[in-house]
Amino acid sequence: MDYSDNSSDMCKVDIHVHTKYSGNAKKISFIPDCISRPDKILRYADKKGIDFLAITDHDTVKGGIETEKLAPSRIIVGEEISTSDGELLGLFLNETVPPNLSVEESIDKVRDQGGLAIAPHPYSVMCPCLKDLIHEINFDGIEVFNAFHRDGILNSKTLNENKKIKNAALGGSDAHTERMVGNAYTLFEGNSIEDFYKAIKKKKTTPQGHVTSMAQTMLWSWNTGYFIMKRSFREILKGNEIKKNSGLLIGSGISVIPIVPVVMAFVINRYHDKKVRKTYPWDSLICSYEEYKKKIL
Repeated sequence: MDYSDNSSDMCKVDIHVHTKYSGNAKKISFIPDCISRPDKILRYADKKGIDFLAITDHDTVKGGIETEKLAPSRIIVGEEISTSDGELLGLFLNETVPPNLSVEESIDKVRDQGGLAIAPHPYSVMCPCLKDLIHEINFDGIEVFNAFHRDGILNSKTLNENKKIKNAALGGSDAHTERMVGNAYTLFEGNSIEDFYKAIKKKKTTPQGHVTSMAQTMLWSWNTGYFIMKRSFREILKGNEIKKNSGLLIGSGISVIPIVPVVMAFVINRYHDKKVRKTYPWDSLICSYEEYKKKIL
């Protein structure tokens, strides 16, 4: 899926960006979720022409608060909250919403702060997601275009489901490295984060952008492996957990051999696509038919 940008007089906000404060991957605890510094993220946002950023680290607002110090008028402090029902984006927050509450309880805590509750990648097959709860719960907006989901089917399904709900339609990069910032974003009329808040409330938002490239995914994998390798080496020199860090040093050293990130990216991409088609066969068929029509018309 690709959205062309036809509105140069509107502002752009990437609603879904991670920083080095995002913690570690939940399934493999020694792998950092993101290693990007706030200053680098802001530089890449400038390169992409992104006016505003929502920093949405996993289960913390620290990344948003630290980034806001560098660009107070451009940053929306947010959080990707781990609820017991799936992940939830809280935007315009002042403090962290604790994880593992129900989605209803989490939304209440977001709104107690005057924030907005957004359903990110609701039909993801890789991330904990809210699925059809988007029909049952009153969200402020739905992330109908998530750039990290490359298959086209999941974003298409979310867009079609949101046409029934008629909620604010949003786009976010789900950036886990600074180079991914702005791959997807949301257009709105106005020139401030306050105007963006109002645009969501009025449901006057437009998703834009393109999916994250395989090259960016490969580079993310390589950079993360290199980061773990350096960290493990430093810990060995300090005499900390020699056995554990030696294993991490060897494993991460293998992961930065140039061919390894390439192979991993293709294997994971293929696995993801197969899982999408198995989980949502009807939506996959519809999406394939629509793509076929575009080619022959």
